[in-house]
Amino acid sequence: MRTARKLLERKLVNERRLGEMLIEEGLLTEEQLNATMRDQQAGQGPLTELLVQNGFVNEWDLAKCLVSKVQLPFIFTETYDIPREAQEVLPAAVLHQHRIVPLDLFGKTLLLATTGNITQQMVEEIELSTNHDISLYVALISDVQLTLRTKFPLAKVADQVSQRFDQLFKE
Repeated sequence: MRTARKLLERKLVNERRLGEMLIEEGLLTEEQLNATMRDQQAGQGPLTELLVQNGFVNEWDLAKCLVSKVQLPFIFTETYDIPREAQEVLPAAVLHQHRIVPLDLFGKTLLLATTGNITQQMVEEIELSTNHDISLYVALISDVQLTLRTKFPLAKVADQVSQRFDQLFKE
């Protein structure tokens, strides 16, 4: 199993490289990539979501490109039976912020679904905070969004923030 860190360290997946892969496949132009990267750098959202929102690529083509070029497996997160132990590894706020879905735990390996917007820094932070190696799967943007809404609702985020404040003020 290829770990996320190895993929990212070899620069197989980063925002620029993802755009270049889409250009190589004839799905995106250099101008569209540059415009979207400017929007992303201006804080308008993750590159993958902006590419789809702007109508430059569809989410299926994006996923197929990642699967074929980076050889990551594809998964439908909404239909995956995520065990409780995997659901509790990362706070819901982190999942929503980075648009990732924890799928399963196998020993020291945490399986995460991404839409292609995960960075090396994110992987390193998750590995450090969880003490797990990360292995990635590709999922559709709409599927990840639905899974986050249904299995990791924002109400959980508010509860976690409230509990954290309670802990801070007790100390």
